[in-house]
Amino acid sequence: MRCSGWSSLAISACSGIAALVLADAAAAHVIAMPTYVASKGSESILLAVPNEREKPMTSFVVKAPSGLEISHVHPAPGWDESTEGTSTATWSGGSLPPRKEVGFRLTLTAEAQPGTLDLDAEQRYPDGGIVQWPVTMTVTPPAKSPSQNLALAGVVGLIGLLTIAAIVMLARRRSPGTGVAAANGHDHAGDPNVEA
Repeated sequence: MRCSGWSSLAISACSGIAALVLADAAAAHVIAMPTYVASKGSESILLAVPNEREKPMTSFVVKAPSGLEISHVHPAPGWDESTEGTSTATWSGGSLPPRKEVGFRLTLTAEAQPGTLDLDAEQRYPDGGIVQWPVTMTVTPPAKSPSQNLALAGVVGLIGLLTIAAIVMLARRRSPGTGVAAANGHDHAGDPNVEA
């Protein structure tokens, strides 16, 4: 299924409205920046992770659903990163104090069709506590290459030029007092051999 540019715009607008409406509820959640990845494309995503507990967070795990793959896990200062296949990323060995925030970066590759998918984020604590958060990602229609856009612009431009040329030619044929005879100074009014 292919989506038009309008579909992409609608998906982005709905995601933006949802983010504004749910801003208060999401203020304490794990937040992704950006919140989208193009279908058949990759995007580097920063996850802002707050610790709302009174104990330090000691690991952070992200699980990708079917249709999204974790293609790279970026290092975070003070944390050790690891992956399990292309579906799970873990940062451990660090410590995030209470009421502080840390950023973890990963690169996602989308194989899914346009729509929304949730990453599962887990904050883990030394007492065995786990806080889970859904992190909604929007999969947008595949990006077109600039050469595809340029070719389309060239075709539209050519059609426009041909249309203008046709209109000018029709206007000249229908306009009285124009044409070759008028330009040469010949007036055929009253000439029985020339139709009016």
